[in-house]
Amino acid sequence: MAHPSHLRPLAPAIPDAEATQRIRALGQRVTRLRVAVFKTLLEAEQPLSHLEVRQRLETSATGAIDRVSLYRNLEWLVQAGLAHRITADDRVWRFSARHEDSTAQHPHFHCISCGQVFCLPESRVSAPQLPADYSVIEMEFVVNGVCAHCGQEPAKKPAEP
Repeated sequence: MAHPSHLRPLAPAIPDAEATQRIRALGQRVTRLRVAVFKTLLEAEQPLSHLEVRQRLETSATGAIDRVSLYRNLEWLVQAGLAHRITADDRVWRFSARHEDSTAQHPHFHCISCGQVFCLPESRVSAPQLPADYSVIEMEFVVNGVCAHCGQEPAKKPAEP
């Protein structure tokens, strides 16, 4: 059974000014929604799905949000290099802010029991040897397994025929 996503921990609150400054530093237009979405990712302790970002925004001062507008803003953050997208075996895209103090690629852990995805920033993944004239833009490395919370749950008995 999945543990509720709304119980995922939050980092300390990030001031709007920090999110605004990072967007503006790229020479990009600052909008209320861009700042709110980026701030939500910065405050999250782990990658969030589109639905989880939407739920957090709707319970905050942002209020109701159009799902297409949210999707476009998440994609914009990825294209601008302010966030990255993680795709696990469940085919759900999750988004995580790129923090200024961390530019290194890192793997992610996907719990096959509850579906949560966690960054593994302490682990580093080096780029593979590529042929001449090839270059790495981004790598995805996802480890599938069972998280500590799900590993402590009692094993389910198989259904009897």
